[in-house]
Amino acid sequence: MEINSLHKVIPGQRLKVAAYARISSDKDVAETSLDEQIDFYTRTIIQNPNWDFAGIYYDDGISGTTIYKRKGFSKMINDAKVGLIDVILVKSVSRFARNLIDLLEVVREFRKVGIEIYFEQQHVSSLDVKCDQMITLYAQFAEEEAISVSRNQKWRIEKDRREGRYYIPVNHMLGYRYDSKKNIVIQEDEANIIRLIYKLYLEDMGTTAIADFLLKEGVKNRHGLVSWSVSGINRILHNEKYVGDCLLQKEYSADPITKKRIYNHGEREMYLIQNGHPAIIDRDTWNAVQEKIKAMGEKYNVHSSVRESIKHIRYKTIFSTFILCPYCGKNYMVKTNHYNGEPSKKHLMCYSNHKTKLCKSENYPFVTFKEIIGKQLKILKSNISTFKECLITEFSKVDKDSTTEDISSINSQIDTLRKKYEDIKDFHDDFFSSLQRETLNQINALIKDRTEIQNKILVTENYRDRTNKIINNLKALPDDYEDVEEIDFKSVFSRAVIVNKELIYFIVGNKDIKKPPLDPKLLFTSSIEYKVRKSSFNTTFGILIVK
Repeated sequence: MEINSLHKVIPGQRLKVAAYARISSDKDVAETSLDEQIDFYTRTIIQNPNWDFAGIYYDDGISGTTIYKRKGFSKMINDAKVGLIDVILVKSVSRFARNLIDLLEVVREFRKVGIEIYFEQQHVSSLDVKCDQMITLYAQFAEEEAISVSRNQKWRIEKDRREGRYYIPVNHMLGYRYDSKKNIVIQEDEANIIRLIYKLYLEDMGTTAIADFLLKEGVKNRHGLVSWSVSGINRILHNEKYVGDCLLQKEYSADPITKKRIYNHGEREMYLIQNGHPAIIDRDTWNAVQEKIKAMGEKYNVHSSVRESIKHIRYKTIFSTFILCPYCGKNYMVKTNHYNGEPSKKHLMCYSNHKTKLCKSENYPFVTFKEIIGKQLKILKSNISTFKECLITEFSKVDKDSTTEDISSINSQIDTLRKKYEDIKDFHDDFFSSLQRETLNQINALIKDRTEIQNKILVTENYRDRTNKIINNLKALPDDYEDVEEIDFKSVFSRAVIVNKELIYFIVGNKDIKKPPLDPKLLFTSSIEYKVRKSSFNTTFGILIVK
């Protein structure tokens, strides 16, 4: 592939070239496979003597209308920002991004730091400012195409709904399957579980008791796991599909670009298809259960819908994805229990213990945790100069000699494999084709290892900027506030770790720590006393700096 690169290259310098590939869920199956794209770009980059292979980034089956849901794309952007990529090859503008705002934002941001995106199909380099207009036209066309496709799809779907033709996604439903002729059929072993749940509920067994009963009896769910939750039981009791009906368009997509789903509160017409498929629950049983759900909701003054009841179980707050469990690696969630229909005190709980007790972690009072954050911030603010010295000391730690030797060894291995590939690339029988793929995979794996080491070096070498950013963020936090949720404490603390009722610590620096220590060497420690019911506890807290 010939490209008219506008990237400025210093004599003797090799370009770090990566490629982005994507198979969109919007496209037909007949389009070039992801494996073929990856193989093509890998060969193209490796065979160019002036290029260093910087990796192939890809997303499979993700729509191009938004870049934020694409993990491969996001990683590529982050790697480019830290200097691991000079040039990105991509087949077309639409393959990169259909959303015009997203596209121009990335193109212009990269242009400022000299990173080039080359759109193969359009023969356009993002470094050419004059090409912005051309890129915009292509992107607008792709965006309009996405809107047009979306409208046509909506028209066909709504027409089918009105005429009683519809598809039920039973792949994740207990009790149903599609047969070879695309007919919905009942799975009797699973259907008996559904019937049992309805029977137990009418016998005055609550949803919590039903979930506990199924767990104790070792009953397996749709995925073959002994895992049952209150929300799962609620969903089964509310699901009209079990009586043979189907309510269509409970959710809808308001924006064809983002494709974000919105719950339908009457903005769009809903379609109720009655007796459209085999029923697991008879009509009388279904009506009796719905009447009882309504009566229970009125008695305890709670919403009857599953979506609302789930909101009472789990709250998404500023602490979501912030608190890390050191035992299972899951995040903590905020849980609110209810008493007589009214919410009681909130507490923090490892997500593994949300449905069943799977983790040995301990719950923690929500209010006390917030108080600890405030106290920890005050301690750091009172010791800013010492805190800064600690950051510099920890962030600057790196075994440069060791990492240099590692990179040198990897480069030597890559050169050897490249020579091997050059010797066999012109042979096309099955044996040599297999050997070529194996060699390319080995090169790719070594390059990933090298990239990780280089990334660590870049992060470490940038320790002064990291330190100053954290210190400035700390200084910017207000001294007086009514609630810690009102301030940006995450600009200082990357994660929090609840070890138990007696130990909590905050991570400063690398938030991607995989296995937080259970007995860390903490800095800037203090303690807090609190009560839960009649029991008294004392929690030690402090910070752990992770480079």
